[in-house]
Amino acid sequence: MQSHLEKSLLETGVSRETLPKLEGFVELLDERRQKMNLIGPREMDQIWDRHILDSAQIVGLTTPDCRIVDLGSGAGLPGLVLACEASTRGGEVIMVESTGKKCAFLQTVITELKLPAKVIQGRIENAVPEHVDFITARALAPLPRLVSYAYPWMAKGATALFFKGERWQEELTDASDCWTLRHEAIPSRTSDTGVILKIEEAHRV
Repeated sequence: MQSHLEKSLLETGVSRETLPKLEGFVELLDERRQKMNLIGPREMDQIWDRHILDSAQIVGLTTPDCRIVDLGSGAGLPGLVLACEASTRGGEVIMVESTGKKCAFLQTVITELKLPAKVIQGRIENAVPEHVDFITARALAPLPRLVSYAYPWMAKGATALFFKGERWQEELTDASDCWTLRHEAIPSRTSDTGVILKIEEAHRV
C-alpha cells in the first residue's frame, strides 16, 4: 500500500491493524469481480482512492463496538470496509443486499477474513429492522427513498450516514416534501462537492 494512501486511511480513524484486512478484501474483490459482476475494470483501477478511502471516512463518524446496518451493500462498499474495522475495534455490521451473487461474495469475504458481520439477502423493504446504532448507504437511491428505507431502523434510535454527491442540497429539498430531518452535512474527504449526510431524526410531514 502506498504511504500517502495509508496516511489518508489512518486520518479517517481506521486503525493500522485494519489495513491488512482491507488489503485482503481488495484482493478477493479483484479475484471475484468479473465472474460475479461486482465492479467494473475502471472502478477497480481506482479502488483505493475512490472507493476504499471514501468508504473509510464513515469510521470516524461512528463509535467503537457499534452495530451498523449497510443498505444495498453491493460489493461491500462501505459495508465490508466497516466490517474490517469492526474486527479490530469491536461491533458488528449487517449488510442488506438483494442480489444472490453479491450476497455470496459478501459472505465469502466475511468468512475468509473472519469479520464480525452478517448478510441478509432480500429487498430492503422486507428486512426486519433490528436495533442498530448507525445506518449507511452509498450510491443506492435519492434521499427521499433512502430515508423511507432507513426509517424503520431510525425509529429504533439509529443515526443515518448517507454518502451524497454534488446534488445533495437538491435532494434535501426534495426530501422536505415528505420528511422533517434533523441533519448535518459533513464535507467529504474524497470529493470537493460531496458530503456525508448525518441524519439523527426523521419525522414524516
